[in-house]
Amino acid sequence: MSTLTIPMPDEDLAFLRAYSAAQGISAEAMLAQQARNLRERLQRPVHPDVTAASGVISPDVAGEEAHRAYLEKKHS
Repeated sequence: MSTLTIPMPDEDLAFLRAYSAAQGISAEAMLAQQARNLRERLQRPVHPDVTAASGVISPDVAGEEAHRAYLEKKHS
């Protein structure tokens, strides 16, 4: 097992220690658990419904401009 030193603001560290204590684990164990959860989540394949929905809006559509024009029309 490796060791990591993480500088963080005192109020964040105080929150982390209080929150982890309320969960019944150490701050170090909580951070290790969060890192493990993130790694596992990122390794899971994307859900088929999400994959199917990707590409629904053509990359040729200027979405921001269309939305801005819609809002201008709506609020004028």
